[in-house]
Amino acid sequence: MRLAVLSNSELGPWVNWTTLGPPLLEPLAAFPDARLIAPRPVRWQHRADWRRSAADIRWADTAFWMQGSARPEAAISMLTAVNPFIRKSAFVVDAWRPALTKIGYLAVAQRLNPCFVAFREGCEELTRRFPRGRFEWLPFGVDTDVFQPGQGERDIFAYWMGRRTPQLHEALLRYCEERGLDYRYTRASGEFPDPRDLGALVARCRYFVVTPPDLNDPARTGGFSPLVMRYLEGLAAGARLLGTLPRSGEYEELLPLDALCVVKADGSDLAEKLDADGKDTAVEQAVKAASQLVRAEHSWARRAQQIHSRLS
Repeated sequence: MRLAVLSNSELGPWVNWTTLGPPLLEPLAAFPDARLIAPRPVRWQHRADWRRSAADIRWADTAFWMQGSARPEAAISMLTAVNPFIRKSAFVVDAWRPALTKIGYLAVAQRLNPCFVAFREGCEELTRRFPRGRFEWLPFGVDTDVFQPGQGERDIFAYWMGRRTPQLHEALLRYCEERGLDYRYTRASGEFPDPRDLGALVARCRYFVVTPPDLNDPARTGGFSPLVMRYLEGLAAGARLLGTLPRSGEYEELLPLDALCVVKADGSDLAEKLDADGKDTAVEQAVKAASQLVRAEHSWARRAQQIHSRLS
C-alpha cells in the first residue's frame, strides 16, 4: 500500500479541528508507506503547491481523509480526481440522521472503501439504507497530548465544555454556590486558542460534565445519541465524568461505567448523587483505571493504527 493521508489544514478547518485532525492524520502519515498531503485552496497563486500535491497523489494507490459530514472540501475532491484509479477511504465525523441520505449517496458514488463512521447509530442506518456501501464504525479518539492528567491539585470542582443542558447547569451552579466550590464552564466560542491551555484546565478538574448532544439539539442530531469526544477527553485528563449516558450504548461497550457519576438531565438528583459520590472510596481508583484505558486504547494515535491496519 502507498497511502496518501489528505489533510485539510490549509483549507480553513472547523473550530474543533485542532484536537481532531492533526492528532489522527499525523500519526497515520508517519507510517513508512504513507505521505501527508495538505492541498492549498484552488487558486492560481498556489499552482506550484498543487503540482507537488498532484505528484504525491499519483504516487499513492490509497487515499484517506477526514470529512465533517457528506463530503470533503472541494480541494480534496479535486486532488483525488488527479488519480482516478486510487482507492478512497474517509472518516465521517458528523453522521447525524438528517445528513445520512447525502452521506450514503456520495459514499457509494465515490466508492469509499471503507467509509469509517464515528457514530454507531449512523453507521448501522447507512449500512441498512445503502447496501452497496462499505460502512464501518470507528469510534472517536482523543488527543492524549492535550488531555492528560496534571501533577498539581484538582482545585476546580467541575468544568462544562461547550453546549450545556440548562436544567443540569442550573442545578450544578446552585450546588457549587451553596458549598463554595469552583464551577467553570464555556462562556464564549474560541476561549482557548491554544488547545493545551484547555487541556491544562481540564487536568485541574475533579469532575468533567458530559451529556449526549441530542439533549441540547435534537433537531440537528435527528434523535441520534452517540458517544462524543467529551467523554474521552475528560477521562484522558484524569477527571471523573459527571452527567448522563448516551442512549446508543457506545459508552457501555467502550468505557467502564464506574468512571461516570450518572445524574438525571434535569438535575433533580444532582446534590444527592454528588454528596454520595464524594464519600465513595472506590471512585479514585475507578477513574485512574478508566484514564489508563482511554489513553491506551482510545487515543487518536491508536485510531491511526487501526485505520492503517484496516487499509493494509
